[in-house]
Amino acid sequence: MNYQELIEKINNYNYHYYDLSESIVSDEEYDSLYDALVSYEKSQGWKDNNSPTLRVGNDKGKVKHYCKLYSLNKVYNSEEINDNFIISTPKIDGANLCVIYKKGKLHLALTRGNGEYGDDVTYLATNITNMPSNIPLNEDVVVVGECVTDNDVTNFRNYVSGALGLKNTEEFKSRNIVFIAHDWLQVEKDYTDRMNMLEEFGFSTVLNVSDKYPTDGTVYRVNDYAKEKLLGYTSKYPKFAVALKKRETETAVSTIQEIIWSIGRTGAVTPVAVIDEVILEEAKINRVTLHNYGMVVSHNLKPGDTIEIERAGSVIPKFIKKIVDNNHSYKITKELVEKEIGCETRLENNIRLVTVDRDKNHDIKQLEYFIKVMGIKHLGPASLEKTKLSSIPDLYTYKDWKLLGANGEKIKEQIEISKTKPYHVVLASLGIPGVGLSTSKLIVKEIPKFENLAEIQNANIKNVGAKTKENVLNWLPTNQEWVYTLPVSLEEKIENINISTTSSNNDILVCITGKMDMTKKDLEDILATYNIQTSSTLTKKCNFLINAGEGTSSKCKKANEYGVVILDYWKEKSKILKGQLG
Repeated sequence: MNYQELIEKINNYNYHYYDLSESIVSDEEYDSLYDALVSYEKSQGWKDNNSPTLRVGNDKGKVKHYCKLYSLNKVYNSEEINDNFIISTPKIDGANLCVIYKKGKLHLALTRGNGEYGDDVTYLATNITNMPSNIPLNEDVVVVGECVTDNDVTNFRNYVSGALGLKNTEEFKSRNIVFIAHDWLQVEKDYTDRMNMLEEFGFSTVLNVSDKYPTDGTVYRVNDYAKEKLLGYTSKYPKFAVALKKRETETAVSTIQEIIWSIGRTGAVTPVAVIDEVILEEAKINRVTLHNYGMVVSHNLKPGDTIEIERAGSVIPKFIKKIVDNNHSYKITKELVEKEIGCETRLENNIRLVTVDRDKNHDIKQLEYFIKVMGIKHLGPASLEKTKLSSIPDLYTYKDWKLLGANGEKIKEQIEISKTKPYHVVLASLGIPGVGLSTSKLIVKEIPKFENLAEIQNANIKNVGAKTKENVLNWLPTNQEWVYTLPVSLEEKIENINISTTSSNNDILVCITGKMDMTKKDLEDILATYNIQTSSTLTKKCNFLINAGEGTSSKCKKANEYGVVILDYWKEKSKILKGQLG
């Protein structure tokens, strides 16, 4: 089945499910096709505008939801669940419904539809057996949940979904529909607190649901509202919850070429195996996450071993088991790892290696680099010392800016501004070796979301070589977790990407000379975001010479000789930094 056929088939299934309230395919078959489509798109590096992976549900709907309804991201291995996801509830296999109360009375009930628009079924919701008609709260309350039934039926989901499409309320009553709430939206309370309040209002919730209703997995989530807000959403999924599902996954067998050890921000040492390239779920795979030192030792993993891997919805696949030990004489030890990474480690719980003599200035240097690239003004080394800030995540959780006096308010404002910076700037600020502003701009044109950055291993990106790709892939396993905690943009907006692809600057070549208030590399990176190319030497092919020194320099003389336009950096700085050279 080719790409367009996959899109057409899944969109047809979505139409039947969301608009006709009928399921014409099993969950397993649908998930298999959907995951194949995701893999296809990751492999080719682009998505058709009509792809169902760009939206929740189908496109039709009649009433706009008060707030967007998101689907849950799926994982198939419990090891993929974040340690902060401490709440688990059953994933009820029913029909999604959103109910809105105004001044304590049921005001509106909408089917999910496409997540943005749904069908008005208020006339039916008043006949749901356990739906509260009044609640003791005068403000707007938006509750989402699943409709299930107490009737003994064969095709449970079709029966319930079909009920929400009925016009006859008497027939609807006969179906004994029950509503199980799984969240209260737009309320600043921790998850269990808001669910307990819903129960006090008279709702049945997933915290205490009967096991007689069918489920298709378990939902794991954080219980802290502040963390929910901090983690936020992708265009399709919340980042603070995930659905653990069971299904058979496609696996592959390959040979380990080498094991790379990288150090994360907290000092944890993480192993990744480079393997002989295989095709798994239609994607090229050449590296596998090995989780931690304990897994490597317990399975006696080493170069030359044949292993089985699974993708399970992840870009960087997971190790399952060793098939053949092809290198009996070699064994990885703590001492070998320390020799490779160049520092001493300690073993925690016989599982995880953590560095003990790591450069104490590493985090602060990374923080200073982040501040510089993100353009956060007024926050220099003296202020960092006074506030004891030592890592990038600290910037967005620190509260006592009053310590810095009037300057503290300015810094606080600058940090708020940093949250609006485009993703290509954020990517350049993270400290990935070789990924400055110019390189990050090239990367985000092809991979506009941080969550898909590992796809760089198979991407063909002009002027981004194998070494840069290797740097990205080695950096991700030990750093991506803390990046997701940052309240910054991790997805490039289309208009930002189009700035450079449609720019008229594509053929502009400039040379830079003189001492400026920034490094030459910094200015080159800024110009690169506008597709302006730079040259280290002045030739007749150059369009401009940006001069920050004396007008009598040799390069200025050559520029006059060649007819190259000279731009005074100090006089025209604001235009130059905006890419306005003409």
